Amino acid sequence: MFEILAKRFVKDYKSTEKQSVRLKLISLSGLVGILINIFLFLIKISIGIIASSSAVMGDAFNNMSDALTSLITLVGAKASSKPADTNHPYGHGRSEYIASFLVSILIMFVGFLLFTSSVESFYEGNLPKLSKLSIIILVISLGFKFYIYFLNKNLDKKLDSKLNYAVMIDARNDILSTISIIFAVIIQKYISFNLDALLGIILSIIVFKPGLDLFIDTIDKLLGKGISKDLHKKIEEIILSGDFVHGYHDLKIHEYGRGKLVGSCDVEVPSNISVGIMHQAVTNIELRLLNELNISITIHMDPTYCLIENEENKKIIEKLRKSVKNANRDIENR
Repeated sequence: MFEILAKRFVKDYKSTEKQSVRLKLISLSGLVGILINIFLFLIKISIGIIASSSAVMGDAFNNMSDALTSLITLVGAKASSKPADTNHPYGHGRSEYIASFLVSILIMFVGFLLFTSSVESFYEGNLPKLSKLSIIILVISLGFKFYIYFLNKNLDKKLDSKLNYAVMIDARNDILSTISIIFAVIIQKYISFNLDALLGIILSIIVFKPGLDLFIDTIDKLLGKGISKDLHKKIEEIILSGDFVHGYHDLKIHEYGRGKLVGSCDVEVPSNISVGIMHQAVTNIELRLLNELNISITIHMDPTYCLIENEENKKIIEKLRKSVKNANRDIENR
């Protein structure tokens, strides 16, 4: 179903490497989540009121909280897609992390409430009671939750989206919660202690832990966590492969949303070479970093040594000189 919607509402929807397409798919998945959860809420709250079932009504309000999670996803993706402006020259990509941060708090809050209510229920000895109608409704809702789970799992894999990951975790928690309720009601008649409350305590830990992991990860992103060692190594290899570059220092990379990396670096270059020639060599490095790693880096030339004149270096200088002439010709023809 989602692919049909994506084909209808997202132009060039298979080009997930494009940031605009990526954010539109995240927004669409958020809208789908909102509609499904509101649909489940309306059905469950209606049947819960008619059947006077507190369990079904409780699950209905859980669906409403899930709709809120999807709404945060939708708003976060929309905010991230806003173009750069005067006050935000690097765009609004970090809005996605702020939305993930809010969802992580919501997931941890649900886990905490589940823990406290389960402990209270265990000591009070409140045994779960569900009618056959309530169980049927819970089983049907499982189908919708499995759809939301696999949809967001697939999107997280394709888009590397913390927002879809958060919705996936939330759906998984609902699936585990619903299954544990049904299991406890069926098994409870054969045991004396409150199995539902015990499963609730275990489940609360399962719910809380991914929320905490997501919270820590998004905080790291918002506070400017450094790049991975693997990416640092790739950047280093490209910089040091540049013509006449003997070293580098003060490499700084900042992430302004998924796939938006901006930075600066000082490279050690010869002092006895034309500025125009060396500028072209540095420009070639910047272009490689942008084309191969999608990183926009501004490189500063730091003259630290003298270049030895030989045939090999002359050939490199001549090649760079031609590039400079071609660049100047392009400027003149504009």
